[in-house]
Amino acid sequence: MAEPLKPLHQDVGVKVPALDLAAPHAPGMVLEAAAQHGCTLLRGQCLSAGQLLNFAHRLGVPLPPYRPQYSAPGHPEVVQVGNVAEGGTASVYLNRGGVEWHTDSPGSSHPAGCSLLYCLESDIPDGGGETGFASTVSGYRALPEVTKAEIADLKLVHSFNTFNDQVAAYADSAVPAQKGELRERNADTVDPLVQTHPLTGDRLVYVSHAMVKGFEGIGLKQGRALVEDLVRQMTQSDRIYKHCWRSGDLMVFDNRSCLHTPFPYAYDDYPRTRRLLHQVIIGGRI
Repeated sequence: MAEPLKPLHQDVGVKVPALDLAAPHAPGMVLEAAAQHGCTLLRGQCLSAGQLLNFAHRLGVPLPPYRPQYSAPGHPEVVQVGNVAEGGTASVYLNRGGVEWHTDSPGSSHPAGCSLLYCLESDIPDGGGETGFASTVSGYRALPEVTKAEIADLKLVHSFNTFNDQVAAYADSAVPAQKGELRERNADTVDPLVQTHPLTGDRLVYVSHAMVKGFEGIGLKQGRALVEDLVRQMTQSDRIYKHCWRSGDLMVFDNRSCLHTPFPYAYDDYPRTRRLLHQVIIGGRI
């Protein structure tokens, strides 16, 4: 008899007991758990970039890298995230923007799917560096009925390029603004704010507020204030799970049913502080 899933938090996340990712039932189990609970933790994995990508293909469609300069050698869909540096310059993608709740899927050519984060190394002696997760399903359920009515038909415009331009403008940012074909590939999307998850039937709030550049039917200032307030409500401290990374951790999270964010750490104190994750963003199958 299979061991039951173990909740990570009352609102979001489950831990899956020992699971062989090569097993035929593994992709379905992981996708279902992520859809229902927002994020799914599998500990004690030992995965090369190629093995991670092979599992990603069984979950959906691995998307082209949003920042190709940080891809793992030989595996362009696998993005390296952390603070590993060469010659004093970060050689992997480093988020210097601080806490910013988001979903990975806006701008994709496929329906929203899930993301994988796999920890190869995490040594942060002074603490910090967690990844936070918050449920957009329980967050929606907790909204007052008057708010649900207010946002029921609202559509917003997500723009990855608008967000990336902001990241590129941070002081000491190693992220360049995107140009040409790469910029054109990350098209703006018009998305309903309130959606129904296709696997679970749950109603949820779908928003990456740092990527929002416009709204249909209301002004930008009013719309931004509205979605920022929604995100604040969904990510109150008692509603989030903060994951402390260990080598071998694989987190699979659904880009509809949860938001996530990195929490700061002393990333400039390399190599005393070390972090390297592999990330794959997956689109749902069309």
